[in-house]
Amino acid sequence: MKTLVTAIAAFGILVLCGNAQQPIRLAVGDVEINSMDIESQQTPEFQANGPKSKSIPSPRQWLELEVEFEVDGDRDAVVPELLFRYYIGMRDKDGQSLVLTGDVTHTNVLCGEDTYSAVYVSPDTLGTITGDYRRFQPSAISAVGVEVYYNGVIVGGDSTLSGSRSKFWEALSTRPGVLAKHETPFALLWLDRYAGVKKAN
Repeated sequence: MKTLVTAIAAFGILVLCGNAQQPIRLAVGDVEINSMDIESQQTPEFQANGPKSKSIPSPRQWLELEVEFEVDGDRDAVVPELLFRYYIGMRDKDGQSLVLTGDVTHTNVLCGEDTYSAVYVSPDTLGTITGDYRRFQPSAISAVGVEVYYNGVIVGGDSTLSGSRSKFWEALSTRPGVLAKHETPFALLWLDRYAGVKKAN
């Protein structure tokens, strides 16, 4: 009887091992950046029952950077986590160059289909840098770039600059200022358009 129980337990372990999902393997170039779009977005307004509505005479402007990407792989495969590191090159009110940066960790990314990621820079940050707190001018942006990491290894990326200048952020000091979508008033908008995000504890 003891031998039978041992045999059944061993068989169960073999079945579990056979059904275990193989770890996803990604190499450099397996995450392809299809596009990087920059635009100014007005702070969204939401309606609520109860409070009286109030007019906003001067809606503020956010910088939005949206990336369309695709992970090369079997369409049944799911990547548990991909870290996107964003870089936004700007000129301040004195004409000096600087780079804002920020990380977003996307979760459960499907392979073989177009997926989107988005980050933002707040009106206050834009105003502090450019000196214009009323309306953001896209001409203040000199370059944008993104690096994609899987298990600490870079597997994709892109930049609006080319050649030796493509990684413009390496030649300048960086500072925080790039926000994930869930850290902004846009958090509840277009939910199914974007990959899931791992939020900090």
